[in-house]
Amino acid sequence: MKKLLLLAILAIANSLPAAFAADPPKVKVEIGTLDGASYRIDFPENWNGILLIYYHGYSEHPVIFNKDEPNEMGSGFAAAGYAVAQSGYSEIGFALEHAIPETEALRRYTIAHYGQPKETYVLGHSMGGQLTMITMESYPSRYDGALPLCGLLEPTNWAVGHGLALRAAFDYYYPGLLPGPVGVPDSVVFDDSIVDKVLKTLPSNPKGLAELMALTHMKTESDLASGMVFSTFIERDFEQKLGSPVIDNHNYIYAGGPDDNALNDGVKRYTASDAALAYLKTWYTPTGVLLKPMLAVHTTYDPIIPADSVRLYAEAVQRAGSSANFVQQYVKADGHCHISAEETTAALDELIQWKRTGKRPSGGALPVAQK
Repeated sequence: MKKLLLLAILAIANSLPAAFAADPPKVKVEIGTLDGASYRIDFPENWNGILLIYYHGYSEHPVIFNKDEPNEMGSGFAAAGYAVAQSGYSEIGFALEHAIPETEALRRYTIAHYGQPKETYVLGHSMGGQLTMITMESYPSRYDGALPLCGLLEPTNWAVGHGLALRAAFDYYYPGLLPGPVGVPDSVVFDDSIVDKVLKTLPSNPKGLAELMALTHMKTESDLASGMVFSTFIERDFEQKLGSPVIDNHNYIYAGGPDDNALNDGVKRYTASDAALAYLKTWYTPTGVLLKPMLAVHTTYDPIIPADSVRLYAEAVQRAGSSANFVQQYVKADGHCHISAEETTAALDELIQWKRTGKRPSGGALPVAQK
């Protein structure tokens, strides 16, 4: 898999549960298309009455389910008795506008064909974590709890604005190394070779490298290279969807590195259209209003969605008076969505027990039973 996708695709194998049972039950797997989106339903013979609605993350390619291909999320949780429904979405890349109604249609379809669940939970990785948050804010009566994993929980305009401002800074120090950031043609392929080219070139400008490492808070040059390539892909994705750029650093002040003054003086400034910025605010600006439990889990170091960004959501929740329904926990790991199978299942169990007992988990490290 491409380095870009290793960071951007959020349903990575080591973050999903493997088959939990030594003697897994029989599971019916239904594959189909609903409202133009591929879907998969895993329904175990010994269903425990709990339905899990899963949102996958940002994907460069269409997600098409195939019975002959392994699906850790579906088969893993179904082996433990859960029913699992997941949509592939009809749109690639940034897909919030499509994923929400398509997943709701799948939820309704699943209930109509397999029966009313006793409890329903929503969960997802990265952009899927953002979708999890949106779903719980928008449709609290349909779910008992939410589990965003490595989720983008801050406002989209903040996350995209910050990331693309750093992409503009990259061009100041390494002009022409990457295409764009605006007007990148479809012919450009974001693969290993383009990431490797950036990685090999970074040491050629020590001052620029030091500034970018400080501003991005990246731990490794490899993360920096992958992040800059990913940002370029994201800008192209939005341009193709909206018809105009979303990069906007005209009011951005770069601060925190050893070369801030020169960067602020010399960086190219971009201004996005009001329509483009309005779209980002619509999809999505969190309200912080939570009527049901939400447990958010993040790695302590995430080069794509920094763990400290979740505090913005916690602040929104506090302002909305919903703090009793929000808990943030962490796992001690480096990387985007590097949350293990054991940690994922432990988090889900915490969420279910919270809903059933009313006892709110503590913030801090995710408790995982030692083997």
